[in-house]
Amino acid sequence: MRLCVVLAGGAGRRMGGKKPQRLYQERALGDHALALAAIFADQVAISVREQRQADELPPVPLLFDPPEIEGPLAGVASSLVHGARIGASHVLTIPCDTPHLPDDLYTRLEEALVERPLALAASAGDSHQRHPTCTLWRTAALEPLLRYAHSGRRSLHGLLAELNGTQVVWQDPEGKLFLNLNTPEDLAG
Repeated sequence: MRLCVVLAGGAGRRMGGKKPQRLYQERALGDHALALAAIFADQVAISVREQRQADELPPVPLLFDPPEIEGPLAGVASSLVHGARIGASHVLTIPCDTPHLPDDLYTRLEEALVERPLALAASAGDSHQRHPTCTLWRTAALEPLLRYAHSGRRSLHGLLAELNGTQVVWQDPEGKLFLNLNTPEDLAG
């Protein structure tokens, strides 16, 4: 079974809130993300802080971020809990605001996972950049994630470094594959 969870629990302040419902190319960002998730996996869910973040999106299992964990770590935690509950050995997380992810994201990350707790996406173009929300996690990473979060740390980059996952690099000279949309101007571009 392949599981992909869309991380949509951020406040989206720079965009004026309700990021998953914001239109990009005449379609809601959340719709773009759920369509990609359905390409990657046969099981799809969306992780949110509040119900309203999923309003007007297609009906998929709704996961609520644990309130005691801040930032994207909360979405990853709810994703791993859900994955373990449905018997998935690993979970792909993707952000709701990155509508051009490569079609082979899940496959390449899965091939690289081997014995590591996670495999994360990176891109090479003008600069080498890691994309921590585009990660294939073993559900067993939940315990180290919870220990990390409950110690007061909240950086997803820090957790990835601590867990020592593997990195898979996509050539992306135009910087489009992992383009992250955060402002109204980004949506217009």
